[in-house]
Amino acid sequence: MLAVAGAMLAAGCAAAPGPVPSAPPPSRAAVPAQERDVRLEIVQLRGDVASGHVELRVTNQSDAAITIVRATYASSRWAEPMVRENEAEIPPGQRRNLRLLLPDPTCDRAPVEHRAVLELADGTMLEGSPEDPFGHVERLDAPACDLQRFEAQVAALEWLPAAIPDDGSGVALLRLEVAAREGRGERLGAIQAVTATPLLTFVDASGARLELLPIDLAIDGGDAPVVVEVPLEPGRCDLHAIAEDKQGTIFRVRAAVDGEPVDLVLVSPRAQREALLDWVVARCDTGG
Repeated sequence: MLAVAGAMLAAGCAAAPGPVPSAPPPSRAAVPAQERDVRLEIVQLRGDVASGHVELRVTNQSDAAITIVRATYASSRWAEPMVRENEAEIPPGQRRNLRLLLPDPTCDRAPVEHRAVLELADGTMLEGSPEDPFGHVERLDAPACDLQRFEAQVAALEWLPAAIPDDGSGVALLRLEVAAREGRGERLGAIQAVTATPLLTFVDASGARLELLPIDLAIDGGDAPVVVEVPLEPGRCDLHAIAEDKQGTIFRVRAAVDGEPVDLVLVSPRAQREALLDWVVARCDTGG
């Protein structure tokens, strides 16, 4: 299976929405975080997408430092609570992002119910429903659920070993296997195109660069597996963009399920990502 937002996938979406995953019960009554001038927010940074993380942002608006020894975030959109046990000290007036690994999504489309619990070094328990300043909470699980739906109903997707010249001597060629689900020839869906990334672009048979690579692959039940080849060239060669890359090896695929359009987010496995970044540097050094 392909990794999406950092390997958040299970075999499929939950059959029915369940209750909000429960955080471990505090050893004493929890105090609302806002009563202690502590602000809670959920955000996802650009660098979190490929690895499948989210940040519980804690802002200490009080006049005394706090030390967090355990943080737990539970949401109806995710199958189990997320826990961080690394100590974090937050001076007055400052904030810290506590990084949490996203579990499997529930694919529950009901309004989000969520809460965070902080255990402080002095034994105090703070809790509250985190704010969502950038609108991330409602759509964090969308890429994983869209891909789960596609793989369950249409075809399994898997990156095969790629042809990536480590000396920059030529085009990088990625290979995506599309294995249709069982059936008797009925139309299940389609893969229409792949879009370029901030770092990588496509080339056609003549070597011309494209921002959109047409695929036009109709998928019928019982079809034999098909390998889609994705030829790449660097879209940019400035070294700071390569060194600071966050999403340059995350590919977005235009597809269809049940006649409805859907954008699939396909994250490169770590080895493929590292090989692509090394190749971009070498390719740019050779002048393409």
